[in-house]
Amino acid sequence: MVQEEQALKGRNIAVTRPREQAEDSVKAIKERGGKAYLLPTIEIRQTTDLSATKAFFADLANRKVDYVILMSVNGVRYLLNVAQTLRIRDQLKNYLKETVTMAVGPKTANEMEAHGIRVDLIPEKYTSEGILQCLRDSGVKGKSIYIPRTSEAPPELAVTLRGMGGRVEEVYVYQSQLPNDQGLAEQFVKELSDGKIDAVIFSSSLGVKNFFEMLKDVVPKQKLLGLITQKSTVVAIGPTTAKTLAESGLTVDVMPEKHVFEETLNALARYWNVKKRRV
Repeated sequence: MVQEEQALKGRNIAVTRPREQAEDSVKAIKERGGKAYLLPTIEIRQTTDLSATKAFFADLANRKVDYVILMSVNGVRYLLNVAQTLRIRDQLKNYLKETVTMAVGPKTANEMEAHGIRVDLIPEKYTSEGILQCLRDSGVKGKSIYIPRTSEAPPELAVTLRGMGGRVEEVYVYQSQLPNDQGLAEQFVKELSDGKIDAVIFSSSLGVKNFFEMLKDVVPKQKLLGLITQKSTVVAIGPTTAKTLAESGLTVDVMPEKHVFEETLNALARYWNVKKRRV
């Protein structure tokens, strides 16, 4: 652990998570001696269309839901926000007691438990693959599965679960939008060009796509790819994000075995330690 802390000491690490989620990331980087550089590539907003969420609550009340999969801290928070808006927050917690609830990752589980929501399942891998494996073991044929999540989420998980015989509904409780901050984009490219960004951590496929969209008017894509490759270490928090980076033209240098932020920092530190020994 000491070596890992030394590896991050004085290093500037760009965090592409939404600003609302960055606090823990900044703290984890500082604890290891690094410096967090905030570059939010996603802006979170609550959805304005509550019809699907109301239908979900009605099905919960009528005990027509077998599984609820909560994919992220944001999914938990915005689901509860909608329930608060509809003045059924306490009822929602009681409804969820009649279902099997899954938390994808320890932070999501902690968020659920902090609000009094029981966690029944946590997949071994905090990915769609892990979710599918966990539900294969439980059996989903003929089961009703609801996934509260962002409207920009990729459809593959729901499609695969339907292929396994599940009745799947994605409930969009929040939106993940492209930030509009030209000044931040310009400053990042300048810092990157000056060699002041030691690593960029990508936490989602949407974050990768938005990253390039944000910067397209600041620097040509091929030049940006060259700058990142030459000046920085590319970090993906999981395999889906790594795949999107590869499709975008970037080689992933670091990806942790456990797809959580703290493990990502540890993997980055080990990578830099090995690289240092080879020089």
